[in-house]
Amino acid sequence: MKKVLSLFLIGLLVVVLAACTSDDKKANEEGFAEETEETEDEESLIPVGETAETEGGSFTYHARNNRLKPIETDSFTINVDKVSVLSGKLAGGFKEYMGQDEIKYIQFDLEVENKTSDSLNFEAYQASIVTNTGEEVAAPDSRLTTKSEDTGELNEKFTGGEKKQGAIFFLFEETKAEDVEWVQINMKAPVDENNEKVGEDVKIKVKL
Repeated sequence: MKKVLSLFLIGLLVVVLAACTSDDKKANEEGFAEETEETEDEESLIPVGETAETEGGSFTYHARNNRLKPIETDSFTINVDKVSVLSGKLAGGFKEYMGQDEIKYIQFDLEVENKTSDSLNFEAYQASIVTNTGEEVAAPDSRLTTKSEDTGELNEKFTGGEKKQGAIFFLFEETKAEDVEWVQINMKAPVDENNEKVGEDVKIKVKL
């Protein structure tokens, strides 16, 4: 009886370990960007689920990830400082500017740095996205894109060692903001002055 029980327990352990291995493999295959355990600016942010009232309207935060580790490529460091999913009811001049009453969007706060001494073109701020809902947005909304504090622009040209910082916004047409569970931002590979690729395309999948 003890032998039979021992064999049963061993068999059960094998099944459990196999299941754990399968789960780990599945988690790895999902390919989400690495995250840190803590963030310093959490207390300064409007909590997810709350609404901020501004002159431009009221904006509700549905999801956020501000714990992402910097992504290192051969030629660039990409720091995704914050990814936020919001919906807004617009008012005043901003409503007139946008030409609509409501918007649903995802915002990426990015800092991009050329690690090399060469001048490179990198369309990090002209990326596309896809979400778990299946909606794809081919480019950020040019009306909302902010400018770099250092350069005054967010074009694709980076001189050696140059760093740019700003935010890009992708507006949804079909997706409800509260349904977004993850987003993947896709950036074309940097190119040199001869338009030759330097490295691979960049895909950053963010869990929200």
